[in-house]
Amino acid sequence: MTLFQAMQRSALALGTFALVTAGSIALTRAVTAERITAHQMAYQHRQLQQVLPEALAYTPVTRVLESTFALPHPEVLGLESDSQGWWVKDQNSSAVILPVVTKQGYNGEIHLLVGIDEQQRISGVRVTHHQETPGLGDDIERRRSDWITHFDGQGLDSLPPDGWAVTKDGGAFDAFTGATITPRAVVNAVHNALQYAAETPLPITFEEPGT
Repeated sequence: MTLFQAMQRSALALGTFALVTAGSIALTRAVTAERITAHQMAYQHRQLQQVLPEALAYTPVTRVLESTFALPHPEVLGLESDSQGWWVKDQNSSAVILPVVTKQGYNGEIHLLVGIDEQQRISGVRVTHHQETPGLGDDIERRRSDWITHFDGQGLDSLPPDGWAVTKDGGAFDAFTGATITPRAVVNAVHNALQYAAETPLPITFEEPGT
């Protein structure tokens, strides 16, 4: 075998190895991305149930997912056009779940789900996505602390307007040690969701819209 032939064989082997490696990486990435997406969806589905009123807390996820409605003026909630909320009801109870996005977080956007019942009171709030500082801002997550549950049962009339703020700003909601921007952003977003629900025609009734 000549030196040229040996170089050709080595180049072919190296090229084949590179193709196989690149294909394996691409396949692994695709499978991993699909798995991550599935886990994120499952997490959001659990969050949907957790923000419902106690009377609706055991509504099957499939029924919740089928209860979407088009949100009027979604940009008020920081959303893109054609965004949807959820309207869940039975014979005695009704609630809407609003997706909310605030860009006031310390490290970018914070995504929330806000449940509001027919009395215009919050049935639950959960954070579904954020990039806040671990060990500081991530106390907005329910699995990290119970801070997010302090919104439960609150309505616009529960506090004076200036009460919808963190204590550092003279409001009723505690901030975190070393992290004020994150809870401030969440308080503002939740207050905004309540104002939106009060000012926007939403299907929080016991009857179908238009009947």
